[in-house]
Amino acid sequence: MTGLFDGLLVGDRGYACQRFLRPPYPDPQTGPQNRFNVALSKTRVKIEMTFGILKARFNCLRRLRVSPERASQIVAACAILHNIATIRKERVPPQNQLLPDEIDPITLDHPAGAAVGDAITTQYFT
Repeated sequence: MTGLFDGLLVGDRGYACQRFLRPPYPDPQTGPQNRFNVALSKTRVKIEMTFGILKARFNCLRRLRVSPERASQIVAACAILHNIATIRKERVPPQNQLLPDEIDPITLDHPAGAAVGDAITTQYFT
């Protein structure tokens, strides 16, 4: 492995914009900046939902305390097994939803996090 990465990472407002990392625009001034923030928000919601599905299927991912190199191997193996299970149309285990007070407040500050927070609030309080 060469350690080279060709692509972009997405982040929330807690991250600074870097060559390889794109957080949302803090105060979008134009239509394209606003559309970028909306697209980023929708993408982050899907990513968070995918993390939830993987953690529901593979409990070992809930409290993973290993080196980054080993963690990447474990996560990759779980993703491969998840894809195989999806191809075989195996049922996804129910996700253990976090209660609103267990959600990272930085995540809720972001529009995607707010959407997740709204979904959880709707699920638990309606």
